[in-house]
Amino acid sequence: MKRIVLFIVALFIFQATFAQKTSKDTVLFTYGSQSVTVSEFRKGFTKNDKVGTKHTAADVDEYLNLYKKFKLKVKDAYQQGLDTTEGFKSELATYRKQIAKPYLTDRVVNEQLVNEAYQRMQQEVNAAHILIFTKRDASPADTLIAFNKIQKIKAEIEAGTISFEDAAVQYSEDPTAKDNKGGLGYFSAFQMIYDFENQAFNTAVNNVSKAFRTDFGYHILKVYDKRASKGEVVVKQILIQTNANPTDEEIKEAEAKINEVYKKLQMGEKFENLVNQYSEDANSVMKNGELPPFSMTNNRIPENFKSTAFSLLNDGDYSRPIMTSNGFHILKRVSLKPIGSITDLKPTILNRINRDSRQYKNTLAVYNRALKYYNVKDNKKGSAALNKYINDDILKGVFAPDLVNPKMVKLSNTVLFSLSKVKKNFTIKDFAEWLVNFQKPSNSTSKMSVIQSYLNGYKMSAIMEYYENDLENVNDTFANLYKEYKEGILLFTLTDKKVWTKSVEDTVGLKNFYNDNQNQYVFKDRYDATIIRCANKTIAEQVKIDLEKGITLDSILRKHNKNNPLNIATPTTGKFENKDNFYANYLFNESSLNQKYLIFEDPKSTGGFVVVQVHKFIPSSKKTLNEARGTIISDYQTYLEKIWIEDLMKQYPIIVNESVYSTLKANLIR
Repeated sequence: MKRIVLFIVALFIFQATFAQKTSKDTVLFTYGSQSVTVSEFRKGFTKNDKVGTKHTAADVDEYLNLYKKFKLKVKDAYQQGLDTTEGFKSELATYRKQIAKPYLTDRVVNEQLVNEAYQRMQQEVNAAHILIFTKRDASPADTLIAFNKIQKIKAEIEAGTISFEDAAVQYSEDPTAKDNKGGLGYFSAFQMIYDFENQAFNTAVNNVSKAFRTDFGYHILKVYDKRASKGEVVVKQILIQTNANPTDEEIKEAEAKINEVYKKLQMGEKFENLVNQYSEDANSVMKNGELPPFSMTNNRIPENFKSTAFSLLNDGDYSRPIMTSNGFHILKRVSLKPIGSITDLKPTILNRINRDSRQYKNTLAVYNRALKYYNVKDNKKGSAALNKYINDDILKGVFAPDLVNPKMVKLSNTVLFSLSKVKKNFTIKDFAEWLVNFQKPSNSTSKMSVIQSYLNGYKMSAIMEYYENDLENVNDTFANLYKEYKEGILLFTLTDKKVWTKSVEDTVGLKNFYNDNQNQYVFKDRYDATIIRCANKTIAEQVKIDLEKGITLDSILRKHNKNNPLNIATPTTGKFENKDNFYANYLFNESSLNQKYLIFEDPKSTGGFVVVQVHKFIPSSKKTLNEARGTIISDYQTYLEKIWIEDLMKQYPIIVNESVYSTLKANLIR
């Protein structure tokens, strides 16, 4: 309930903050020393209007009343300094992080990435690669050696002196290449790092790509095939397991067993029953043999298992037994789900982009925007100073800033780059403090290459962090949204303190409120009764006879429901006012007065009858605090809010410009 109120408050705030006051705008009303303008009120009031929306004078009056209270509460929250508490700051920081995300992406780039990923999800690529290791922070000389090596291998392949597969075995530094000849099998979007995926999808079938670099080193790849994606299939399986290295005898025994199961299937036995009787896959047996969905690009699943699953034409079709390294399987198709529409998949794609290396493309677009916005300038002397300040310990990942040597301390104040627009400098000292937490041992022998690699990362990180923290000044829409959340949390916190929590914890105040208003909390005339719904009139009459004999309800239920559990529904016992219960209402008819039992036809069940046993009549009486606690607490909250607003109106008197309001209202209800 409280969170719903917070949402409504936040929506109300958004309407208010969206409307910005101009210096020449007409004042509609003042509260204390502050004011609300006509344009602010109008924009808030009409924000959710649609074509043809009409308003009444009462609508405008009600909104004005709510708006005045809202402005008073916001002012009170700030006056109490709630925005300075650690709890508030922490919660606001969490919300800020969430709402900032859309403003730290480039919409155009994001849309391009979504469309690109969706198109690639329609295809599966079969490729192999050759890798020459080299790290990102390798020296220029080491990088050139690796690049020349991959280029030489590519030249040999293109000259026909060696096949791609043999070259992979002979030259590739991927340890798996000796066994798989560089083969990667089929894959689709999001299954390889982005740079690798790009080359695979942009290289024609039977062609070798140009040399390209990833975090692992330099690659070339060959594309063998491209095929349409078949989507995902769900199957159930019956598995007869074999050992990791089974003997011929063990294989024959397992095969004989699966064949017997297959015969039972052909004779009409239910697949799921056979799963529970014979399957040796403990995990899938719990789900009647069902496995998680998989695609043809899932390389953890044997090829013949995948091809068999996708060869089943209809839901419910089952396969002949097949053998994999796990044993013998029979598969049954549950469903086949093709690739969905881009509209349906867009949320999933966006989520995967955010966790994928292609997100860097998005970050880079925003980073370049920030460079331009802040007019970032590099200090030409910074590089030389940095080389003097950072020693060779950086290569071992153990560099520590010199905080003692006066020359080094002075050198650390050298500016590396600056944000000209806001006159913000980033120094060697700033970089060194960051570096201590991010450095790690390097295989490179070039100190400057390692420093430059770290500096590039630091520069992007520092500028992006500053940009994110400065979003209120960069983007008006974000500024309004952030203010909405900020004041929403403030009002929630203050309302909780003054109304919600107080109404529960202030037991003395609650009791006094009840004592002052106890005449409002009254029971009407009631009947203490039991309602018994029966399948027919005969059973109802027998139930009445049993009750008159003093037989307990439990015994009556056991007796009449022995042959048919629907003969008597579960009885309802309670204290009922008129209109509390459909069946209890019959007790308040004049013809029912002073009767111990009622039997009547059940209007809600064809042929059914109802027995009502009256235990006693309870005349009207006042409710105790405990009996009406929920209602009393709700009323007490309304009372607390009322006196809170009255107090605020005394502190910050509201003066409405009636002539201005009259004109505004006339315009709004046209």
